[in-house]
Amino acid sequence: MSERTSPSLLQAVMLGIGPALSAVQNAVEHPMRQLIRWQRGVPCFPNESKQDIFAHLPANERKQAGNTAGRLCSDFHLQHLRKNSSAKNYRRNLFYLEMLEHALSEAAPEIPQTIHAADIGPSDWFYVQALYAALKWWNSPTGRAVQLTGFEADAYKVYSDFLSRYDYARGYMHGLEEVRYIPTKYTRQPGEFDLITMLFPFVFLKDHLVWGLPLRGFNPVELLRDAWASLKSGGVLVIVNQGEAEHLAQR
Repeated sequence: MSERTSPSLLQAVMLGIGPALSAVQNAVEHPMRQLIRWQRGVPCFPNESKQDIFAHLPANERKQAGNTAGRLCSDFHLQHLRKNSSAKNYRRNLFYLEMLEHALSEAAPEIPQTIHAADIGPSDWFYVQALYAALKWWNSPTGRAVQLTGFEADAYKVYSDFLSRYDYARGYMHGLEEVRYIPTKYTRQPGEFDLITMLFPFVFLKDHLVWGLPLRGFNPVELLRDAWASLKSGGVLVIVNQGEAEHLAQR
């Protein structure tokens, strides 16, 4: 990733009228959200049938997806989630779990049996069950003791149902021990974590602004440095990008 400092409004204007307007809007609305800290309560997620969760796939891919889902559910002990989630959320957790399993298998890190992990920028943490399962059960037949903390810079964004990301995160975390969701921007914590995940972090300014974050908060180089500095000796940083352009920019 190339060296850069926090962007200016001029850089946002150069991206087009949409990002420029977003920059102005975010400068007002984001601080207001942090001041109000909207919380309405923990949502209840009704269970849905998982029988046809891959019905959208072509017939030749459906069986393979079903087999993979069954293996992941068994290997990573997702039975509780399978019986207590919407079809969409269960499918999304399977996607994230397979992605994490692949990343860990490729890197083959030495993970301690008691792991202190952080997840940077989890939004409403809809995938927290998958992340927790990967940390607990990957390459560990008896399971690890997991301490997991998520750091979200815009946790009080309110959805159309008047619930905030914070509300949803608390719902998705339900039943997990030693898991915290911190409604603040990630800052350097030297030598604190065994493993840190950054799943689809914002690499480009336009995406950062469209998401609703303030212009001054965009500094992917600094965030990456803070993540590296927060690892214990021998710690692992897992970064997943969306597409080749983001991957090349992240490097």
